[in-house]
Order: sequence, then C-alpha cells, then structure tokens
Amino acid sequence: MLSIDQIIEHMEREIAQGRLEGRREELRQIQYAAGMLMRAAEGRGDKDSARRFRLVASQAANVREELEK
Repeated sequence: MLSIDQIIEHMEREIAQGRLEGRREELRQIQYAAGMLMRAAEGRGDKDSARRFRLVASQAANVREELEK
C-alpha cells in the first residue's frame, strides 16, 4: 500500500517533470488530485496531511501559472 509520503513524493516528481516538459494539463490534474486528497485528509481530521496536500496543490498551480506566462 502506498503511504502519504510516497504519494506526495510522486506528485512532486511529476510537478518537476511537468515544469521541464511544459505539461500544463498534467499539472492541472495533479493540482486537482492533491486538492481531493487534501479534502479527504481534512474530513478525517488529519491536519498535517491536509496541509501537505495543500502545498502540493499550490505548487502545481504555481508551476502551471509560470508556464502560461
């Protein structure tokens, strides 16, 4: 089973790859997925995981915005 750490590490690698390759749609999908996982963590009262997923979602959004300029 994947851990939250492994999921976040994977998303962060994909964000870095998305930046290099200009994959805006994939970055949007990562942002959405991280947002959904953030809400799931919030629903379970896991504030630390929710915060970590929020950071990943904002990281994906920032890179997407950077690529659109």
